[in-house]
Amino acid sequence: MKQKLLAISGALIIILLAIVGVQQYQLFQTKQYSPEAKVQYVSSNLRIDVQYNRPSKNGRVIFGELVPYGNWWRTGANEPTTISLSRDVLFNEKDLLLAGTYSVVTIPHPDHWILIFNMLIPDWGTDYDPSQDVLEVRMQVARLPQTVEQFLIDFADNDDEAQLIMAWDNVKASVPFRVF
Repeated sequence: MKQKLLAISGALIIILLAIVGVQQYQLFQTKQYSPEAKVQYVSSNLRIDVQYNRPSKNGRVIFGELVPYGNWWRTGANEPTTISLSRDVLFNEKDLLLAGTYSVVTIPHPDHWILIFNMLIPDWGTDYDPSQDVLEVRMQVARLPQTVEQFLIDFADNDDEAQLIMAWDNVKASVPFRVF
């Protein structure tokens, strides 16, 4: 009887390890096409960290097709995009976001984007609960003269104004921010 239990336990452990191994392999394969990236903004009184995955254009039409207009998008690939703020931040001179860590989703439109900060940070970027939204911010959209092959999140300081920038394909969305 003990040998039977031992054999069944061993088989279950092998099956569990195989399942975990397959999941890790699939995650590795996915991240080869959409690698992880981190970007940081640091000033004398603020630190912002963004962690996201960078999908590629690969000849596809991105906005309006792969990423439909008017629908929420996980803003990257794989796991959810997250943003961590060391201090309270004011976006567009009116929208206050308290210091902390949030997941980020966007709703692209042809002429603007809505940037949404959400309290929940799910395991995978395909889960989104609008009831946990903390703030929605309008982003300006501009057409780029050159194609951005891999999705990019970055920061810029223009005319004494810091901006959060997202760019992919021929689109750049941006929003100014400052410490509150």
